[in-house]
Amino acid sequence: MALCFSPVGDNFRHRARKFPAIVNCTVIDWFHDWPIEALTSVAERKLFDVEMPSEEIRQGIIEFMPFSFYIVNKVSVRYKEVEKRFCYTTPKSFLELIKLFISMFESKRI
Repeated sequence: MALCFSPVGDNFRHRARKFPAIVNCTVIDWFHDWPIEALTSVAERKLFDVEMPSEEIRQGIIEFMPFSFYIVNKVSVRYKEVEKRFCYTTPKSFLELIKLFISMFESKRI
């Protein structure tokens, strides 16, 4: 079962007080944009063990990952305006992007 509440305004706070099980017995996913610094940190951590030709290339890839994710977020806003459809980008999407890069990089290297 999924319940969706907007955290904006007082309604969410009032509902949480009236029905504490909504907050205590559930998993809450907050869909906010990740800061670029957090995305960069995750990319650094995930790509740390990947063997690269040079540190300069590694740093370029680490800087490009958050940039590309940020651009997709911007384009998804425009997509919603034009097509009236949502395109969700979540932290899991970013992790999958890194995973895809690593698998493609390793398959091309072999």
